[in-house]
Amino acid sequence: MRANRPPYSLDDSLGHLASNASRAVLKRINQELARRGFPLTSEQFSVMVHVWDQSGRPQYILAERLYKDKTTMARLVAGLEAQGVLTRAPGQEDAREKIVFLTEKGKAVMTQVADLVSEILETGQKGIKKEDLATCKEVLRRFHRNLL
Repeated sequence: MRANRPPYSLDDSLGHLASNASRAVLKRINQELARRGFPLTSEQFSVMVHVWDQSGRPQYILAERLYKDKTTMARLVAGLEAQGVLTRAPGQEDAREKIVFLTEKGKAVMTQVADLVSEILETGQKGIKKEDLATCKEVLRRFHRNLL
């Protein structure tokens, strides 16, 4: 340990603060999804929002973007496919590759769930200036890029 480095403090750790904020958001999303009768978890929502944003991506790309191993991603997608909100198709060049799409039901669910998640995020952002939010987002983007 360097002599001039202060002791580690959770209250001053960007990683800890970001993790706590993330866990709080995910917990609230899970609570509200269950309360409103959506048969989804925040983890499944994360998969769906990536597919909604970029439909037709290979399943392995989703795994990379969401920092999931292939087995976990296959399980998540299979569960969503069983609910009828996602579908998989074989890749054009490699039939073993699975391309993931939202179904019409999935698009309808995402519209409702995205509104719900937006409400939750707005609650979390109450009392925070737009400029501060913009700075926070940029800092977190740079923090993330630095770790890649």
